[in-house]
Amino acid sequence: SLQQKVDEQTKELTTKVQQLQEARRKEADMIDIMGHELRTPMSIVKLNADLLHKFTENIPTRREDYIKYVGRIKDAVDTEIKLINTLLSSAKLEGNKIELNLEKVNIINQIKMSLHAQDKRARESGIELITNYDKKSSFVYADHARTVEILNNLIDNAVKYTNKGSVTVTTKDLKDSIQVSIADTGAGMSKEDVSKLGQKFFRTSNYIKSQKSDDFDIVRPGGTGLGLYVTLSLIKKMGGDIKVDSELGKGSTFTFTLPKYQGQEIEKRNDTQDMFERMGLRE
Repeated sequence: SLQQKVDEQTKELTTKVQQLQEARRKEADMIDIMGHELRTPMSIVKLNADLLHKFTENIPTRREDYIKYVGRIKDAVDTEIKLINTLLSSAKLEGNKIELNLEKVNIINQIKMSLHAQDKRARESGIELITNYDKKSSFVYADHARTVEILNNLIDNAVKYTNKGSVTVTTKDLKDSIQVSIADTGAGMSKEDVSKLGQKFFRTSNYIKSQKSDDFDIVRPGGTGLGLYVTLSLIKKMGGDIKVDSELGKGSTFTFTLPKYQGQEIEKRNDTQDMFERMGLRE
């Protein structure tokens, strides 16, 4: 009996050691990936700023080049900000410190804004953006900023993963919720990858060649494994659910729901302004 207990404890300890080693490996991978992700936009900014500096006196005669370099800098800065915001959201979700201000949000208007942000990229890639709105009800009960974050992430991923074809966004009025479906005709994913989506640090692949930058590799959407982790967590935090259907070579469909606005009062969660209390340092 004593030997059996020792064996059980040894087995449990071995399992915990393996889990710790796996966690440390993921942390090391994460540091490497984030280092690459954060360095790349800043490298693009530096390169293009140097190029601009070399011909500032010739701007009138090289206007197109000037606009191109300024555009690259803007895109790189936007990417950097998005990465930092994702990191902050991930940390808050991990510590259950995320703040949600639940209110009446027009989901169709927010979808239109997210699609508008992707319009130029979609046109350049020959991707058709299609919408199919159920206008019987367009209001959800959710946090406005987080709803925008969810839509931007999913629509941005759909466009980036699609080389040709279309991205279709559909809304449907369910009894107590609004359903949003984002379907693309992109590369798709295996069943194994789909089952792991939303796990922290999981990513379907690492790098692809950038078609818009000079000799830079960029991380594919969700390259840190945090984007979808944050998106799925926020949907569930706000009382919704998400389902993913995908097939290699045929595209993916992300379908999520958020509670329908039905006259609920504005609600603020984790709204303490006390920094020490937010950090869990006050008794």
